[in-house]
Amino acid sequence: MVELVYLLYVILSAIAIRIVYSCSWQEWLLRWLIVSTLPVIGWLFPLFWPKSWSRKKDDEALRQIFEFQDEPEVHQVGIYSRMEAEKETNVVSIEEALLVSGHADRRSVMIDVLKKDSIQYMDILQIAVGNEDTETSHYAVSAVMELKRKLMLALQELTVKYESNKTDPVVLREYVDVLQSYMKSGFLDEKTLRKHKFTYIMVLEHLITVSPEDEPAYLEKIQAELDVKKLIEAEQTALLYFHRYPQNEEAYLALLKVYFYMKSYKKMMGTLEQLKRSPLRLSNRALTLVRFWSEGA
Repeated sequence: MVELVYLLYVILSAIAIRIVYSCSWQEWLLRWLIVSTLPVIGWLFPLFWPKSWSRKKDDEALRQIFEFQDEPEVHQVGIYSRMEAEKETNVVSIEEALLVSGHADRRSVMIDVLKKDSIQYMDILQIAVGNEDTETSHYAVSAVMELKRKLMLALQELTVKYESNKTDPVVLREYVDVLQSYMKSGFLDEKTLRKHKFTYIMVLEHLITVSPEDEPAYLEKIQAELDVKKLIEAEQTALLYFHRYPQNEEAYLALLKVYFYMKSYKKMMGTLEQLKRSPLRLSNRALTLVRFWSEGA
């Protein structure tokens, strides 16, 4: 009797594994051997966990990969790259000074920030507002208020320029940059931020129309559309970018990112296959994505 029950369990398990998991022959055999050798308990092994359990970590890891940017290659490092590196170093040194220096040094650092374009130091300034030294805190508040004033003036000026001339790519790019800085400043509540984001998307659409060679505009628009959950529009923008720049790795990655947010596995795999067949020399980020999804598949 026991043997008959066990035999029935083994047969039903084999059928269930084949129907539920749709795996390869080798994987099916592995699963079947586990549940046959360890009746009932074998079903608790990770191989039988729902995909949603294991995909949460995969999703987070993949989001990080999408946001990751490669280090510039040696032949690409120029004045701009050095300036960006210096700017990042300066931000770190200012943050350290506010944490470990004496009050006099902190005040000196804040005075230096006030003399510079403080938008790049916004995160540091917001930390400095709560500094224990009241004078340092005062300087930080002054810098934040001055930055807010400048951004609002620039935004008002460019809004007027934009309304009177929506076909000038220089005006459109300046307006996009100011909107982006204002949205990242931390001055806006959620409702106002969302409203500015839709304006930002609209201006980027005009910029892409009058200046299709402005590649960053496609990526900026895609990200903004993903942020406000406009997934269909993000797909349309990504496809437009891809059709105009089929030899650009970023176009493939933008499509993959959109399909990842849309949870469209089929479209993602199709784009991945196109990328693998393309003659492009892939960056570390693209190679990581290709390996990640190829192994997953």
